[in-house]
Amino acid sequence: MKVKLIDHKGTIIGDHNIDNSISSYPLNLPLIHQNVVAFNANQRQGTHKTKTRSEVRGGGRKPFAQKGTGRARSGSIRNPINRGGGIIFGPSPRSYKKSLNKKMKLNALLSTIAYKINQKKLFVLKDFTNTKKFDKTKDTINLLNVLKLEKHSLLVLDGADKQSIQSTANIPNIRSLSSDLINAPAIARSEYIIITEKGLTNLIENRLNKKLKIKTSKAKKSTKTKEEIDA
Repeated sequence: MKVKLIDHKGTIIGDHNIDNSISSYPLNLPLIHQNVVAFNANQRQGTHKTKTRSEVRGGGRKPFAQKGTGRARSGSIRNPINRGGGIIFGPSPRSYKKSLNKKMKLNALLSTIAYKINQKKLFVLKDFTNTKKFDKTKDTINLLNVLKLEKHSLLVLDGADKQSIQSTANIPNIRSLSSDLINAPAIARSEYIIITEKGLTNLIENRLNKKLKIKTSKAKKSTKTKEEIDA
C-alpha cells in the first residue's frame, strides 16, 4: 500500500510502498485497549500512603477519664473518629503492574499501525542529511503547519539524531520517539504518525517481520503435511 513520502519541510515528494501484509492486518480494539490500560498502569509508582491510628504521632495519654464525664469512653486522641487521627482503610503502597506477553504487544502494535495506514494518517519522512533536518523547534512547527496537523502527532525517528528528538520537547501537540521504543499506546494516543524511512525499515525488520514470518512458516508447514498425507 502506498503512503505519502514527505521531506523535512512537509512537502510531498512521492509515495512510499508498505507491504500489504502490514496494511491489511485486522484491527483488534479489545487488545489495543488492554495494552493501553496495562501501559498506563505500569507508569504508576504506587507510593501513596496514609497513616493508621498506630502510626500517627501522639495519643499515648488517655484524653479524659473513663467514667464520670457522660461521654463515650475513649483511649486515644488519635482515634480515626477524631480530627488528626488515623485514616481508616486508607491507601498503602502497592504495585499496579499488569503484564502482557510479547505476542499480544506485537499484535496490538501491528493493529494500530495498520489502522493509521488505512486512515491515511501515517506519513513517511525522507531520511535526514546534515543540512536537512530539525535543528530547531521552529523547524518541527513549520512541518506541522505545512501538513496542517493540528491534533496530537507522533514523530518516530531512528534514534541516532538526538537534536531532532529534542526539537519537539517544547511543542505540546507532538512527541518524538525512537523506532525501537515505539508501542501501541503511543500510536493510539496520537492522531497522526510521522516516521522516517530508516525508522520504518528498522521497525519492520526488527519487530514486525517476526510476526509475519511466523505466519508464513506455519502456512508452508501445513502444506507439506497435507502433501504427505495425500501421498
